[in-house]
Amino acid sequence: MRKKINGKFIFNVSIVVISIGLIGYFCLSENGLVDLVKNNFDAFRKEWLFFVVLAVLGDLFLDAWLIHLFTKASCREYTMRAALKSGMVGHFYSAITPFQTGGQPMQVYLMSKQGVDAGISTSALVQKFLVYQSCLIAYSIVVLMSRFSFFRNILGDGIATLAIIGFLSQAAVIFLIVLFSFSRTITQKLLTWICNFLFKIHLLRDYETALDNWITQLDYFHKSNKELYRRKKLLVATVVITFMQQTSLFAVPYCVYRSFGFVEASPVDMIFAQAFVTMVSSMVPLPGASVASEGTFYLFFSVFFTGTTIKSAILLWRTMSYYGVILITAPFSGITKRMQERSLKKGSGESNASS
Repeated sequence: MRKKINGKFIFNVSIVVISIGLIGYFCLSENGLVDLVKNNFDAFRKEWLFFVVLAVLGDLFLDAWLIHLFTKASCREYTMRAALKSGMVGHFYSAITPFQTGGQPMQVYLMSKQGVDAGISTSALVQKFLVYQSCLIAYSIVVLMSRFSFFRNILGDGIATLAIIGFLSQAAVIFLIVLFSFSRTITQKLLTWICNFLFKIHLLRDYETALDNWITQLDYFHKSNKELYRRKKLLVATVVITFMQQTSLFAVPYCVYRSFGFVEASPVDMIFAQAFVTMVSSMVPLPGASVASEGTFYLFFSVFFTGTTIKSAILLWRTMSYYGVILITAPFSGITKRMQERSLKKGSGESNASS
């Protein structure tokens, strides 16, 4: 029987085609990467690409460290190795789903297979996300207060308005997460959505049982959220690490900039410019904020790069900070499938033994 092509399939194919088209454009168009390699390869500072890789790996490692800290606060036996696996899976599914919505559900599922109760893992991930968004808001406030007029004068009021809208959208997310953290009714709806998502992609076989088990963890979830504010040392430590993580990721464009042999721009200005790019592109509901990320990077970083290097810079930045992350984390995406297969085999073996 012929398979019916649905809207999801068309959407996914469209995203792949757009991504490949953008890569081809930045490689083959005038002043693209091919021209750079032909004409200016000897002047290219390749050692700065090492710092680009280091910054990206730093983001991945610090993310895993945060997962470990938040989870270990309630599950003492949780290891850093397990947190690394969870972080990799989260990054992969966040990168390939709209608004990064696929990462947390997959992490909850994986962590349950690692022996962490759904209530604990959900609480830890929500706490981590709340701290991350709060730090991003704080970062954004500093950027808007210190560099808003600089970018507005160069780029105009339209782009500045988009940055403000991006900032407000981040603030709205914080409000919703706080609401989830202290409202049992809303939290139950969140767990129902996660469970439904996993059931639809065939990672849960018994929807009702799984949902009942998760709901029993709600009381612990709210209790642990309240305890976070009492654990001052944990809160301070995770805030500092989160700022380090965001700065590491925001520093990637500056390392790319230096790889072209440029030295004039301030690293602070370029880090803040990337914060603007993040604020604006976060509103786009495409995997990896495709098109919007490249477009906003072009607008904000044309100030620092020349007309002959900006296309190559976009390609290097995007390859390292997005496609590179997908390549690094993709091998871990099969962990959940293998865990499920082992769990099913184990369950089948126990059933046969009992019979």
